[in-house]
Amino acid sequence: MIAAPIPANEQERLQELIRYEVLYTQYEEDFDQIVQLASAICKTPISTITLLDFNKQWFKAKTGVDNAEGDRDTSFCGHAIVEDEAIMIVNDALEDQRFVDNPLVIGEPKIRFYAGYPLVSPSGYKLGTLCVIDRVPRSLTAEQELTLKILGNQVVKLFELRLRNKEAEARNELIEEQKKQLEESKSVQSKIISIIAHDVRGPVTSLKTMIELTKSKSLTEAETVQLFDMLDKQLDGTLDMLTNLVDWGSMLLKKGKLSISTVNISLVVEKIIKNLSPMLQLKKNQFQNLVPKDVEVIADENTLRFILRNIISNANKFTSEGNITVDTQLTESKDFISIIVADTGCGIPIEIQQQLFNPAKRHSREGTNKEKGSGLGLLLAKEFAEAMHASIDVKSDTGKGTSFSITLPVSI
Repeated sequence: MIAAPIPANEQERLQELIRYEVLYTQYEEDFDQIVQLASAICKTPISTITLLDFNKQWFKAKTGVDNAEGDRDTSFCGHAIVEDEAIMIVNDALEDQRFVDNPLVIGEPKIRFYAGYPLVSPSGYKLGTLCVIDRVPRSLTAEQELTLKILGNQVVKLFELRLRNKEAEARNELIEEQKKQLEESKSVQSKIISIIAHDVRGPVTSLKTMIELTKSKSLTEAETVQLFDMLDKQLDGTLDMLTNLVDWGSMLLKKGKLSISTVNISLVVEKIIKNLSPMLQLKKNQFQNLVPKDVEVIADENTLRFILRNIISNANKFTSEGNITVDTQLTESKDFISIIVADTGCGIPIEIQQQLFNPAKRHSREGTNKEKGSGLGLLLAKEFAEAMHASIDVKSDTGKGTSFSITLPVSI
């Protein structure tokens, strides 16, 4: 037996075969019908559409044989793709030195007659063959040879059509994804405009009024101090809201591209508290980071920092001369950890708890020092927790305090 030779352009041929994305795919009716027609016209019991991989021959369609693949070394089709003839014809395999002791000749399917037409891509690469096989010596008529060529060319055209369809589907998917992103962008813009119109206009209007009253000298010194104090609190809330909007916008830009990794919770909390320390001192609140130094979760660090900063800021806003703690608790399954932010503040009324994460019911409450807010922070925290496949839960007793828990996968 002479093993099937390897073409000189084998690497390029294999790349072309891979490009068509047809190798080792599901059987398809269009190709099945071609081998059935080839077998009927050539009056052979066996016909296959054979594709030649690195070391295997695989049948995209077949009739008359049970196996779906075989070794390339022993394949007749491996010889056919290096022949110069348009069709390689073996009238009697027992009289051909290449195949006389071939396992496919002396054993099943006991090939004696073979005719294979190479499947040549438009770029000139032979991907495989359309072949007909018989168990007895024979030949093909001129009409049968012509039919085999026509059907083989149709196979290549089907490969091309199949590839074009896949490319069209990919383009359509890209267009749909771009449309979806555009709609999301419009929705985000609408939300931001709505928030700015609602929450920025008030403090800016107050600031303008304050300037006009000061210029007109219509206020007493005590009234000016009181108005400035009120305006200061409004602007603090506005700046906090704008910070959230900027963070939200930057996170939306990388939506679906979160950098998920192992995150040390205690280090994240320490960085947050370092930034929030002046506000904690202003409210005379005591803060404790009870998170063990070695506890880690699977998360996007920036997103987790955003969530915790909002929740801790909220705890400080609704607590005066109290305690705020951050701790962790392993779930029963031990696959997740809950980060628990608890305060001894004024708590959240039950009617507000029920709508806390409902965008349509965004609720703004004044803090214990009359701090203004937009109600935006918690909504964004919830949105980005879900983007990380995390969950946020809240428990609160009016007058006793509130605890938020963020549940994330444990880092093993």
